[in-house]
Amino acid sequence: MAMRENVVLFLALWIITAALVSPSVEIFLTIALIGILITLEIGEFYLPRDVKSSLKLSAYLLLLAFAFIVARKVYEVIK
Repeated sequence: MAMRENVVLFLALWIITAALVSPSVEIFLTIALIGILITLEIGEFYLPRDVKSSLKLSAYLLLLAFAFIVARKVYEVIK
């Protein structure tokens, strides 16, 4: 099995495990973001450019969702 396949398999298993373990969507999105960031760091030299760009786009979208989640939680604490 090529290293590229191992990296993609890791991400797939990470997302499946996160979906099974997470009690809420917010926690799932956070764990998925962590998994994508780990995959980008580990697979930087092994993944093709198009896969890396799509993972980066997913990471940016999840960072935006994470910022929204944090802002909402801060608002709840302040309120």
